[in-house]
Amino acid sequence: MSQDENIQCWINCWNSTAETINFFSDDMQAERWNKRAETFGKDLDGKRKNKKDADFFKLLGDAGFNPEGATVLDIGCGPGTLTLPLARAGAKVTSLDISTKMLERLKETAENENLSVNPIECSWWTADIDSLGFRNAFDLVIASFTPGIRDVETFDRMIACSKKYCYYSNFIRRDPVKIPSDIYIHILKTTPENEFFAAGFFYPFMYLYTLGYHPIVKLDHKAEDSSQNCDEAADNTIGYLEMKHELSDESREKIKEYYKSISENNVYYIHSDTYKGMMIWSIEKYKNQV
Repeated sequence: MSQDENIQCWINCWNSTAETINFFSDDMQAERWNKRAETFGKDLDGKRKNKKDADFFKLLGDAGFNPEGATVLDIGCGPGTLTLPLARAGAKVTSLDISTKMLERLKETAENENLSVNPIECSWWTADIDSLGFRNAFDLVIASFTPGIRDVETFDRMIACSKKYCYYSNFIRRDPVKIPSDIYIHILKTTPENEFFAAGFFYPFMYLYTLGYHPIVKLDHKAEDSSQNCDEAADNTIGYLEMKHELSDESREKIKEYYKSISENNVYYIHSDTYKGMMIWSIEKYKNQV
């Protein structure tokens, strides 16, 4: 099989999963993230956050990237999970997100700390990088656990904005899956939906590799026990399902009853194993090879 055939194979694999998330329109995405904006990321304790930041900056350093004075594009920046550490380290960050309220949180922090951050409200799915002046404009382009990167087209668009480095991270696997199968089978009366984690990290990595890039990769596994009020767990599930399904009042009530039935004293406990991957690659090295 030729290199072009290999590349097309991975493109086909990756794009075949895109239909699983195409039901999220821009407006639906914005609404979803606006609802989560107030609390998103605030449950991360200081020790875990410091470790995540340290791992992130170590990987950047291993690739030869220095944030001091560098220009950075953060795709799907949220409240500034990576934007703020980069700006504090001296980078000039353009931070793009579809959620108004996420950007409001970011702006407030950046202004209070007098950081060099330029927030832009925009959907990466439909972004015109030439009109925005993004093509080949940044020393580093990052996309971390963002639904903005959903297929080869949006991934290529990210790469096209960089003149030096790209960073990408996403899930490899998560057990158990987000929505229990009992809800699909016994309440929605439908087949449980797969979570296509291959499209999160594996397909992007293989696509890069067949193109000739050689990213530096770090894998991470986290096992944890967590809990939340059963009503909150039910509301989160209902909100997620309503992005794709028409839920009746009866179905909503059954979902709430389901979480109460598997909870102890109205507290829903879960053990999870999460596998994540992050990678960084040099655009310049690739250009010099071809």
